[in-house]
Amino acid sequence: MDSFVQPALPAHDTDDTGLPAELTRFIGREAELAEIHDVLRRERLVTLMGPGGVGKTRLALRTARRMRERCPDGVYFVELSELRDPELLANAVAAVVELPEQSERAARTPLEALIAYFGTRGLLLVLDTCEHLVDACAVFVQSVLRHCPQTRILATSRQPLDAPGERVLQVLPLPVIDPDDDARPGAGPGDAMLLFAERAAAVVRGFALTEANRGQVARLCHRLDGIPLAIELAAVRLRALSLEQLLARLDHRFRLLSGGSRGVLPRHQTLRTAIDWSHGLCTEQEQLLWVRLSVFAGEFELTAAEEVCAGPGLPPEEILECLIGLVDKAIVLRLDDEGDGGDARYRMLDTIREYGRERLAESGAEPAYRTRHRDHCLALAEEFDARWLTRDQVVWLRRAWRERASLRSALEFCCTEPGEAAAGLRLAAALWGLWLGTGRTVEGLYWLERLLPLCPEPHPARVTALPRGSGHLSLMSGAHGRGLELTARAEDTAHDGGDSVDAAYVVFNRGLAHTLVGEADWALERLTDARERFAALGERGGEAWMLGTMCGAYVCAGEYDKTLATCEETRPVLEPLGERWVQGWVGWIRGCALWGLGRHEEAAAALRSALTMCLEINHTQGIAFSLDTLGWIAAAEGRYGRAAALLGAADRLWERFHDPRLGIPAMHRAHAEATAATRGALGERRHEELYAAGAALSLQEAVDRAVAESRTAATRTGAERPRNHGGWAALTAREREIAALVAEGLSNRRIAERLSISKRTVDSHMEHIMGKLGYASRTQIATLAVAQPVA
Repeated sequence: MDSFVQPALPAHDTDDTGLPAELTRFIGREAELAEIHDVLRRERLVTLMGPGGVGKTRLALRTARRMRERCPDGVYFVELSELRDPELLANAVAAVVELPEQSERAARTPLEALIAYFGTRGLLLVLDTCEHLVDACAVFVQSVLRHCPQTRILATSRQPLDAPGERVLQVLPLPVIDPDDDARPGAGPGDAMLLFAERAAAVVRGFALTEANRGQVARLCHRLDGIPLAIELAAVRLRALSLEQLLARLDHRFRLLSGGSRGVLPRHQTLRTAIDWSHGLCTEQEQLLWVRLSVFAGEFELTAAEEVCAGPGLPPEEILECLIGLVDKAIVLRLDDEGDGGDARYRMLDTIREYGRERLAESGAEPAYRTRHRDHCLALAEEFDARWLTRDQVVWLRRAWRERASLRSALEFCCTEPGEAAAGLRLAAALWGLWLGTGRTVEGLYWLERLLPLCPEPHPARVTALPRGSGHLSLMSGAHGRGLELTARAEDTAHDGGDSVDAAYVVFNRGLAHTLVGEADWALERLTDARERFAALGERGGEAWMLGTMCGAYVCAGEYDKTLATCEETRPVLEPLGERWVQGWVGWIRGCALWGLGRHEEAAAALRSALTMCLEINHTQGIAFSLDTLGWIAAAEGRYGRAAALLGAADRLWERFHDPRLGIPAMHRAHAEATAATRGALGERRHEELYAAGAALSLQEAVDRAVAESRTAATRTGAERPRNHGGWAALTAREREIAALVAEGLSNRRIAERLSISKRTVDSHMEHIMGKLGYASRTQIATLAVAQPVA
């Protein structure tokens, strides 16, 4: 033959390296580039694998540029997306390499000619977009690498080549900020946000990331999974839409994100064509599984996929093989093992899932598979509820948290699909422990308050949802009035059709309401009743929660000695139970009581232990209270810089709730006192700096710093340790109020009547005042109180 038949390939503008020119600035990916470069030095065949639009080609091009010095005989980039005939693969490579024409006498195939030309040359061959020619590419690279010892090949593909010696590197989307994660508020923008800003500035003059738009850009990038193609297409839409409009229209992202640059390859001109390309690579059964898996909004396990997705054309025994196929084609991602010994977990990027959801809707089968998914979520939630206050708590809380996206999807389905509200109410109520344990009480109330009106009375699903769900969550978010209103409604429902457990929760809620406002006597009467009811029913978890709340009743009333005694009584119940949530509460309550008694070193040790336990399950309220109390201790000891940072970290966590510190008046007073002392000692400007630095810490950072600094303080010598007898500043607001009444000559009984509290509470406060001041008589207290300036 006179010459090879050269296939028509897309033309590229090239730079002085001979590689396609980069027309836009490359953003981030330094870690990935370093890894690819390192692997290519050791391996001869490396495949960059990932979903469409994730940035494989840009990574390959940037790597090729960096490898030029190590490849003296050239770096060649071969774009294969427009090549349809696998027989012409070697011809396409030969065209890029500019292989001399072969005479008819040579009678060699294009592949043989390439092998002869490469010989011992040190070169890098980049094969871009191999997935639709995967078999031909595997044969080609195997032949070249066998005969050409100095040749290295870098391939990009949506599935592995499965050639001998291949090293596959997954290319993931750019990192994004998950709204559910406790990301550091002051952290800089990630690569996804920087990419959006760079591309947006090209279409909107003067566009830049600002404090005003950072949140919207972060949410946009998260909704688009950090996929560079999707982010770039979204940026182009800023020509006509605002950021807010873009976000509002992302539920229809395939219509929205179309019409990209005319200069790019056809498969990347719209988001839909990029994913259509991947869909066409799948077998018919893989396509069916893809579509049905779209009902999972987040992570899932193989057993869940088999339970929900089996059906016509896809028997259960075929699902594993199809799932493997989707993982191999980068449609489904296998998640990293979390070291818990559990089953492998998977997820689809939201953009890929939405594509499947559209096709599921078109097939008419969406309601059936979403109902199956709802049933799966309901079974999981009810199992979680049964294990919530047991030694299995940590495992099940983590599992339910990993499933949160799917649980939310199932709840939304129940809110919007006719006839599904009752199941939705059961689902939301069964998750009350998830909302409590992770500090998401506002979210729990959101779902319950959407679903309750859809299940008007009388309805059995309301019986559990009102006391354990809405009423309890309202109280635990600090909305006392709303909690009592819902508890009153729950009381009628429980009497009409509820079981004894629901009635016990009604009594518990009334006791909890009195606890939170410091009415210990009223609280203990009802909590004792609830505890006896739970014990009679064999509800050990409920009984443990009652005991923990009894401890809280005493600490909120300032009866610290009784608090410590009751905390000790909880040990025989809580320790065998093995759960963490109630124990975290009791740990904070004990630390708070020790603080109230002026026993700061013991208090700090108790709070460190509580923080460690609470962090194990992300017990947000327990962590916030413990950080708060450590801040009060620091302020009382004169360590004002530490106090400001701890109070800032605590306040940021309290932003999640209706009222910080559960709306407990005594805790508000303690916090206000410590803040005032700290601001007064540091000055406004320095206080705000340190407070903001604390607020900028992530949850993990705040706990780590609090625990480490508390230990450091505990190791100081006695000479260095501040004295507990700190004078008037060491007293709480309530204690100062009582001291002032002592100065007026009132007895403990008269003080109790004046303040509408019990005499024993005043007796307890008097003991604390004398202990903190080192005084032995009421006359000393009165003298100190009279000497204080008038506020």
